[in-house]
Amino acid sequence: MGKDIAGLVHQLAAVDREERRAATDRLVALGAPVVEHLLPLLGEEDGAGRSAAEACVRRLGDAAIEPLRRVRSEGPGRLRPAALRMLADVGGGAALAPADRAAVERLVRVKLLDETPGDLPADAWVAVPRAEVKDIVRALGLHDAQPVTTSLGVSAALHQENSLEHRSADGTTSTEYRVFITPEFDGWRLVYGADYLNDNWAQAVEKLSSQCREAHFYAVDEYNGARVWWVAENGQDKRGHRTYGDPVWVGEPMEFERDLMQDEDDELYDPEEAEEYAEGVRDPEEAASWISVQPSTVEVLDRVGHGWLAVTSPEVGHGRFRGALDI
Repeated sequence: MGKDIAGLVHQLAAVDREERRAATDRLVALGAPVVEHLLPLLGEEDGAGRSAAEACVRRLGDAAIEPLRRVRSEGPGRLRPAALRMLADVGGGAALAPADRAAVERLVRVKLLDETPGDLPADAWVAVPRAEVKDIVRALGLHDAQPVTTSLGVSAALHQENSLEHRSADGTTSTEYRVFITPEFDGWRLVYGADYLNDNWAQAVEKLSSQCREAHFYAVDEYNGARVWWVAENGQDKRGHRTYGDPVWVGEPMEFERDLMQDEDDELYDPEEAEEYAEGVRDPEEAASWISVQPSTVEVLDRVGHGWLAVTSPEVGHGRFRGALDI
């Protein structure tokens, strides 16, 4: 059987995609014994073989956890990093041994001491001024908020699994999320959660503005050519723009928008610019540059504190979310 497995593992690096797919299917059918044979490929640089081996382990799911844990505890040492990464991918933090979880927590604490966050993603985010973390947590009904580096928070809330289906003891099901709250930058905290904001941004802005007096939402969807920016105060919508909204504009132009509007009597009248700003500012990042902070510039802003990672249900811990996180 060992020779058969070795031959199939060799096929994972084949040039032909169908050959790789067939080898993957046969390896998955063989179950947990194939994991130790896949680990050398998992430790390689990125390539077709590594990608196919990762796909095999993910499809094996829970069956791969014990073999991976065995490598973590018994070696060989050169394969331990790959085993740790795949444990997180397959089973999340809950799949890690207590010693590994403790090591990750220590590393986070050490890195927080001298963290220098870089600029942040500008796809979708909420901005809240002068807000304490506890107020954001309370407003959004978050739980189990833990101190994290910005790299870990972004990885957890945007790049890895950040939502899952949860069945409660009473049989009801719900979608639960991970949410990342950034350090404070020039008086503003940003809130990230790819799936959370996609599903709940309007409610989040309303709740945060009710609790913290003011909250903004910004989103840029390059694929669909959509732009959204929204400002709420004290639980009420104040001003907003949605490319495909109905209506497209909400509220009256803000002061910064009025300053950008032109009429034909202006000495420096520019027809193209006048048309662009005729109804207001459409670009979320431009709006953010006037009335809050841009994620793409936070590296140069004054920073206070560190980030926090939370979940939306007390019944769903961080360990259930799968994916190897950056630290």
